[in-house]
Order: sequence, then structure tokens, then C-alpha cells
Amino acid sequence: MRTLSSVLFVGLVISSGAGCKWTDFDDLEAEAWVTSTEKPNTASTDFGIALARGSRSSTNGGTLVAIASGKPQYLELGYAANGDVDASNTLMLETVSAVQTFDQQPIVISDPASDEVSLVAASAAGGIAVLHGAGGLGLHSIGGPAQVDAATYMLPPPSGNNPSPVTAPLVGAIDSVYGSFFTQGTAPSMLKCQLLDGVGGMPVQIRGLGAARITSTTADDVVVWGTIGPSPSDSWVFIYSGDVFNGNAGTCAGGTATPLASANITFVPGLGSQIIMVDATHALLAGHGDGADSYIALWDVSPNAGVAQTPTIIGDAVTLPNLRTATVLDLDAQKYVFAGYPNDVVEGVKAGRVLGLPLTLTTGVGAVPALELHDAQPEEDQVYGRALAVTQFNGKPVLAVAADNEVFMYFRTTLYDETRDK
Repeated sequence: MRTLSSVLFVGLVISSGAGCKWTDFDDLEAEAWVTSTEKPNTASTDFGIALARGSRSSTNGGTLVAIASGKPQYLELGYAANGDVDASNTLMLETVSAVQTFDQQPIVISDPASDEVSLVAASAAGGIAVLHGAGGLGLHSIGGPAQVDAATYMLPPPSGNNPSPVTAPLVGAIDSVYGSFFTQGTAPSMLKCQLLDGVGGMPVQIRGLGAARITSTTADDVVVWGTIGPSPSDSWVFIYSGDVFNGNAGTCAGGTATPLASANITFVPGLGSQIIMVDATHALLAGHGDGADSYIALWDVSPNAGVAQTPTIIGDAVTLPNLRTATVLDLDAQKYVFAGYPNDVVEGVKAGRVLGLPLTLTTGVGAVPALELHDAQPEEDQVYGRALAVTQFNGKPVLAVAADNEVFMYFRTTLYDETRDK
């Protein structure tokens, strides 16, 4: 592990020790705002390809989930209250599943109702593997094609197969969604529902999934970001009944479902795009196209008297190139979208950077960054910002950023004060 000595924001480097040499990391360890954990073992070749929140709350340190590829591996980084890190909790995924490879950016999501996380991936044995748990992962297979395009935790409405639902992953693959309720014992292996556009009867190619409280106060409906047709020139925000989770036991009795409402976007999202729910009725769409083009915008999916309405954008979209991924940091008094641009040039090298953009529910995403982060010693092809997460540490939210075989944990920034116990 090496400890960095600076944070870059709005073009200005703030050093934690005036007159200290950049190479004297040990001398700076007690004062640095950010620590860096490098690949903790040699079992996998690429550490930090995805990150996720660990424990939902922690008054004494915290945890962060990191995924490695080559030989797929789950790692839980445990942080002590003073910021010390232990990376000994690891799991080789081939021992619990048929997951042998990952897409460039695997999907790992955190349950808003528990400490559980789910890694959703294609299985070499066929179908979709949902690896879920807290502090470790167990396998649940839900059928479908060996392809995963999006996933979200949601609280589905009750059904005959699932009379007392709890939050569980809904997985999007190609044009269909698959519900998984592994906590209720034996369940159908496949709860499939194909999503149609509701106008021309065309299948929706799913690029992002989110869960929102729209037609019910006790269960979620589904927000979908998707495209239509083989060569799309735009995309759509759709709202579907949460009953699509239950497959043919719900509103998908004929095998298909149409949206309750929809709105058009003049942007085509590629694989790896996201829907991040800011609250129960506001969805942040963060996506990249097939090239360098990208899109970040806040959408309101609020109902009117329990009836789904046409989604509306709040403010303008931010379209800076090279976006890979995003997350939301909620500091109570102010929210921020942290966006990762791992191919951006910093100090003359393609090292990557992260921007913290202000976010409000009334004005949307601000175009002027409140904070800019990159490695104090940027290196070519470092891909800093390729994965992001906000996790709990000492009872407060903090930002984590992944780069090439390295994970940075920011215990302090110019947006929030020191979170470590010293």
C-alpha cells in the first residue's frame, strides 16, 4: 500500500505536508487525505475493475467491495477507524460458481435494505449467475441467456410464488428482465418478462435499470433506460410495473409487458450505462455511447396520485467525453455526482480523472465541477476513475476510486472534512 500526499481540485494541488518529498510516503501517512491499496495478491491479474459499498452503516471503520479479473475474485477491503486497511477477506469465484470471465465492467450492486451485495455475471455453464451475500458470496442461478446488460435491487410486489418479498436483484439481459428471490427458499429458476415499447410492439434493448416508488408506496416499479431497433438513433426512459419482476406470475402473463409511461432522449447509451436512484422518484442516468460521447442527467419519475407520469429531465445533461461510470455522494446539505473519466489526459498523460458535479433535485446536474481528483503522480494508461463507489466509514459517506490494480479511498476532500479517528 502506498499513501498519496495530495488531492487535486479545480486545478490546484493541495499538499498535506509543505516541504515534504513526494517519495516520502511513510512520513506523510498520518496527514494524507487519501490512501491507495494496490493489488493484495497475485491470484488475479486486474484488481479493482468494479467497486461497491460494503456495510450500509459503520460507526467504527467500514468496508468496500472490490472485484478482480483474470481469475475472477471477490475482495472485501476492511478499513479500521484510523484508515488502516485489511485486504485478507478474498474469495476465488471459480470455487463457488461457473463464472470464469467478466465483461470489461462487471455489474456489482449493493442492497439498499441490507449489507448484501450482488455480483451479476454470465455463467460459463449457461444463463445468469447472481453471486450474493455480505462478507462473502453464494451462488444463485436464474437462467436466461449468458449475458448481463443491467441490474438493480428492488422490492417487488407480492405474487403467488413470492408472497412476502424482500429486496432482490432484477437483471436485464438483451430485451428481457429476470427476477430473483433467492431468500424465499426454492423458487422458479426463471422469472422472465420481455419488455416491449408499447407503441410498435418492438423489444426494448436494456441499457440501465432502476427501482422507483411510483404506483405503490409499499413496492417498487421499474425504470428502464433502453433503445429500440437494431440501429437506434435515440433512447427512451420507460416506467414498467414492478410486477415484471414476477415474470408470468405477474403482469407478464403473456410473456411480454408494455410501459406505463415513457420519454425520449436524443442519446444512444452503450453497454455499461447506469441508472442510479438518487431517491425514490429521481433517477440519475449516466451513460457512454459507442465512442467517446457520454450523458449524465437527472430525471423525475414522480407519479401523480399514484399514476405514472411522463418522465421529465431536470436541468440540462452533462456531455463531457470519455465517461465510464458514476456514483452519487449525499452529504445531506449537498449532493454530488462523481463521474469517472479514465481516458482523460492529465498532466500530459492519459491517466484519467474524476469530477465531482453538484446535484440538486430542482436544478439537476451542474456543469461546473466542485471537485476534480486524479493521482498525484499520474501515469500513462492508469485508467484512474474506471470504477467508483460511495461507502460508509466511521458513520460518514466517503468516496472510493479504482485505477489500474489500485483502489483509492478518500477519507477527506475539500467537500467533506476528515473522517478518520486519529
